[in-house]
Amino acid sequence: MRFRWWRATVLTAVAALALVYLAGLTRIGGAEAEQLHEVPTLTADPAAELAALRDAAPVTGDDPEAALEAALADPEATADLTAARPTADSGELGAALAELRAAGGGLDPVEVNAFFTDLGEAPTAWLAVLYPSLVAELPGAPFDARIAANRLVLESTTAASTAYAGPERPWTAGAERPPREELASLIGTDRQFLYLDPYNNAGDGSWIEVVGDLHTAANVAVLVPGGSAVLSSENFDLYYKRAKSFVDAADGDLAIVVWAAASWPSGWVEESWASWSQVAAESLAAFTFDLRNQIGADTPLTLAGHSYGGAVIGYSETRDVQADQVLHIASAGMGNDVYSPADYTEPCRSRFSITAPGDPISYVQGMPYVPLLGHGADPDDFPGVRNLAAGNLSDAPDAVDDYGLSLADQGISGKPVEGVHSHSEIFYPESDAWNNILKVLLNEDPQLADEQPEAYADCV
Repeated sequence: MRFRWWRATVLTAVAALALVYLAGLTRIGGAEAEQLHEVPTLTADPAAELAALRDAAPVTGDDPEAALEAALADPEATADLTAARPTADSGELGAALAELRAAGGGLDPVEVNAFFTDLGEAPTAWLAVLYPSLVAELPGAPFDARIAANRLVLESTTAASTAYAGPERPWTAGAERPPREELASLIGTDRQFLYLDPYNNAGDGSWIEVVGDLHTAANVAVLVPGGSAVLSSENFDLYYKRAKSFVDAADGDLAIVVWAAASWPSGWVEESWASWSQVAAESLAAFTFDLRNQIGADTPLTLAGHSYGGAVIGYSETRDVQADQVLHIASAGMGNDVYSPADYTEPCRSRFSITAPGDPISYVQGMPYVPLLGHGADPDDFPGVRNLAAGNLSDAPDAVDDYGLSLADQGISGKPVEGVHSHSEIFYPESDAWNNILKVLLNEDPQLADEQPEAYADCV
């Protein structure tokens, strides 16, 4: 009987792994099937059509900012606006917007941005109010417009989460559920979202958030979180706090975009598979072109990834990606099937890595190649990478961790950044590791570790 149980267990495990493997193949195939669509052009002045759309909308205000605030104060108007969809009935502008919406993500964000640039700043701001569901998640739409549109999406989605799904029952008539906690906590805050989809990841959500001011920052970074990067996870707020600690310390010289706009794995089993990172990397690479186009060519751009996010940024480098430098933070690897800088489109791009001694992530770094399994080379041994020193936690009396809790109260003030908890401790403000990460993000010279990988001969 014991052997029958063992055989059944083994067969179940093999079948589960096979299903995950096939799901990964399907995920990658779906991503590769997407094609770019042509962005429409306008041949006539849309002013009259836009004025008619404004007159018909359930919103008041002489300018788009006033109209936005009026809509946010009126739940019914917010719901109507987020439900609105452009159609060709209104004219050439409506038809063009409907075409953009129908194309989904298969658009060149630089060309989309040119469409809105030609349209003008004020008309674009109005469209963020009139059609927030379109503008909020449209790659290439001006960031200010996307942030404004997502304020409406957030309000309407939070309100909608209180309703009971399905047919009305006697016990649900007139009743409301509590709103989704992670959404309700954002209402009235100054957090800025370029993308906010509460329904992705099987209802756990995904997002892109701006921390800081992209208009004025002298340096910009994209931070890709580790596993469980979903709205319903504590990582949603945690990576905001981590990004904000760097932005606040930079005193206006840094803005960070926390990028988690993809399906995301959760747990060691799912995170060992490469399919999530491969699909996410494609979307991330496209986003970097959008970001580069909107911040300008002269602003230094860093691509940083923590834990599983390192696998995402690593694999993105096998594609065309916009980044002046790359930073792996306790990274799972350089990307599936990446074992040499020659595997990247830009082998000589500046790269940094930091992994503290004893971090459990070291057990999965540098795994041998297996299709769809593992995340490539160990970032700390990768030719040409510069390793940052992990050092110690801050011993200042007011030092805190990345949750804001006192280090002294936890009895860890000034200790070396090492061991199991070092996977998060490298983000503790004012630690040596945190300071070195900040220096990289600001394009300054960090303290390097004693041991460094060999140089890459083709880049010397």
